[in-house]
Amino acid sequence: MSQTRSLSSIGLVLGPLVSLIILLIGSPADLQGESAWLSPAWLVFALLALMAIWWVTEAIPIPVTSLLPIIVLPLFGVRTISEVTAPYMHPIVVLLMGGFIFAKAIEVWGLHERIALHVVSRAKNSPAAMIGGFMLAGAGLSMWISNTATAIMMMPIALSVAVLIEKSKAKSEQQTSEFTYALLLAIAYACSIGGLGTPIGTPTNLIVIGYLNEQGYDIDFIQWMAFALPAMILLLPCAWLVLTKWAFRISANTTVGMDEARLAVQDRLQKLGPI
Repeated sequence: MSQTRSLSSIGLVLGPLVSLIILLIGSPADLQGESAWLSPAWLVFALLALMAIWWVTEAIPIPVTSLLPIIVLPLFGVRTISEVTAPYMHPIVVLLMGGFIFAKAIEVWGLHERIALHVVSRAKNSPAAMIGGFMLAGAGLSMWISNTATAIMMMPIALSVAVLIEKSKAKSEQQTSEFTYALLLAIAYACSIGGLGTPIGTPTNLIVIGYLNEQGYDIDFIQWMAFALPAMILLLPCAWLVLTKWAFRISANTTVGMDEARLAVQDRLQKLGPI
């Protein structure tokens, strides 16, 4: 905690200092305007250095840092305030914000965990099917909320299931370890694949859509899903096959430890209470 505070204090001073040094050095000849050290491009570069340092060190809250252009650029005449604020409400930014609000509502009410547990609890009585259930749940949730948030939410559930199965004496240590490795990798891969399914599945999707829109290719929500969903549907079973049949060779027939795992999932679901 003290190291974080120390880093923030350093960044709070270092940011303006680096920015000032950049301004005093002066802009290159091809960027010089009426005033060399206050040329618009060089001033933006100095502001970029300040914001980058404050973002990395979190000298002040990150959202506050992101608002600096609204103050600095109009103040020095680089752009008018209407020109500076327009990108903050770009359609892609608004869509991204809406996705975050939607995801936060799901997380606050625990709907994501409830959905994941219901999917996993319906998996067939075999380790390979259990892995498939986790992958379906992870991919489905990652279409609508953050990949990272989905993986973090599913990891404790997966670990508790893995521990119960590993306690079984009927399996060798190598076999049980393979199930754990495959399950954890399955969650990571499924969350990444599921993020492709919708524009709000991951911010990078919206960045691509924004770039394509600027190039004259208009892609809406449904159009994105029209070509992203088939890719997702193809990649998900491929990842499952690689993990369970090739990389780790998880048996689909054994049922050792599966009853305990299913009971653990059911118990966790019951503790959530009624919807």
